[in-house]
Amino acid sequence: MKKGQTPPPSSPHSTDSRYIEEVAESYRLRDLRQSPPLTAELRRVFDYLRQQADGQVADQAQPAPPQISTKELADKFLAAKRGSISEASLASYGYTLFPFAKHCPILPLKPESVEAYLARYENKQTAHDIHAKLGLFYRFLHERYGLPNVIELIARPRVKRQRKSGLPLEAAKALLEACRTDRELGLVHLYLGHGLRRDEALRLNIGHISDGQMFITGKTANEPMPLLPETGEVLLRLAGGRKPGEPIFLSQWGNRLSHGMVNADVKVITTRAGVNRPGISCHALRHTFATLMTEHGLDEISCRRLMRHADSSMTERYVHLDLTTLSRKLGQYSPLRLVNSPGVNQSKTSISSNSLQHDPAQLLPRLLDQLEALGETAKQLKQALGSNGHQAAAVAEVKEYLEHQASK
Repeated sequence: MKKGQTPPPSSPHSTDSRYIEEVAESYRLRDLRQSPPLTAELRRVFDYLRQQADGQVADQAQPAPPQISTKELADKFLAAKRGSISEASLASYGYTLFPFAKHCPILPLKPESVEAYLARYENKQTAHDIHAKLGLFYRFLHERYGLPNVIELIARPRVKRQRKSGLPLEAAKALLEACRTDRELGLVHLYLGHGLRRDEALRLNIGHISDGQMFITGKTANEPMPLLPETGEVLLRLAGGRKPGEPIFLSQWGNRLSHGMVNADVKVITTRAGVNRPGISCHALRHTFATLMTEHGLDEISCRRLMRHADSSMTERYVHLDLTTLSRKLGQYSPLRLVNSPGVNQSKTSISSNSLQHDPAQLLPRLLDQLEALGETAKQLKQALGSNGHQAAAVAEVKEYLEHQASK
């Protein structure tokens, strides 16, 4: 040993902090920087001292965070949700979680990793939707397995909500006239003329179509709905004698039409028709379906039933419209019929004192619809007061509905 040299540490193979301090005393940091490539042992010592100087050394007794497969947890989440949500919603969660699992094979337990993943999406609306689904995923993991819910620490990307509104009747007619193929015509008939959601039309198989009705695989339920004859003819031409299990709408490669393809078709049709309003999409045509029908006199109950909304109100619980009634009202108020009806007022229909004085007959269709709805309510009220005893809660709700109707 040379004169003045510090003796080597006493425990060269120890891993505790005391040994690290002895090594630091033996070898000066300035010498470590000037030395040839550091050994793994010395590099560990150097990193420790640097972290200690920055106050970043964690308690050695604290265990390392667990490394859990994101894909495995995503499978457990989807398995737990199966049965409580529709298959379409289940697939939508999968489209979000599986790319996330591929990008982050080990579940991120700190917000920085998730924030970096969300930052990859330039479209704020897409990032907003992914944040919402990841929030449900992490909430499930927190409640079932006690894992930290890091989404709570991440602000959801803000998006500017645009108020959606329907197209006027003239624009709806222009869209129908702009269709050049049966596929384009069939899509417009279903979105504009029947109010289907984008996926509901794409999931239609040939076997789902029958005389006067179609079986909808919807967002919240699967059920038969009325089908106009002219739309049925278009869909049968698209079927072309193929098997019942095959999709109605096919791509040029013979596969089921994708979201991107149907969006492109709708954009081409609207451009061709000269409808250049921003935000026109399949869902905008669904809005147009509801808007035009209500503007021309369809009652609220029938409109909600045709739109197949999941949140049922009290009126929907006590006023049940069968498929025959819905078929008749669809045939009367669908935009497919309105654009071809002579003498239909192109402006919004309203009931005022002037219309009562000049032409009371204008009120007749709407009054008949309301009387029919009240007739169905009366039937339900009679059942509530049947021989099995008074159902007080049911009677109270029906009474509240009738009073609300009378106050309008």
